[in-house]
Amino acid sequence: MFKRLLQTDDSLTAFIVRITLALVILPHGAQKLLGLFGGYGFKATINYFTSQGTPAILAFLVILTESIGALLILFGFTTRLWAAMLTVIMLVAISIHQANGFFMNWSGTQSGEGFEYHLLVIGINLALIIKGAGRWSVDRQLSK
Repeated sequence: MFKRLLQTDDSLTAFIVRITLALVILPHGAQKLLGLFGGYGFKATINYFTSQGTPAILAFLVILTESIGALLILFGFTTRLWAAMLTVIMLVAISIHQANGFFMNWSGTQSGEGFEYHLLVIGINLALIIKGAGRWSVDRQLSK
């Protein structure tokens, strides 16, 4: 089963998709974990999530997935697992943001952000779940 999780080919396309996903998600994780890029850091993020009714363990998993998980996606290690976890996070985010409509709040006229970003991330995750990490990945090296 572990070999199936790691199995991937030498796809350059999967590599590009994987690196793009990691470079987009990793700063979000750094905000939550380390307080970088204007984020609040681990403790404040946990406090925010729990104040909104999210159990602390789920808040911790979000922080872990968006930070360490994104870093592991960058290196292509257990990519399918982390992409699946990110998919769950994005599905929850869609359920929260759907009240604001589809589009991002580019003009600042909406009450919040729409869910188009989350939908794109889900599409990228599904591609990685199906295809695997691709070229230059730890998964590929381990599955040889």
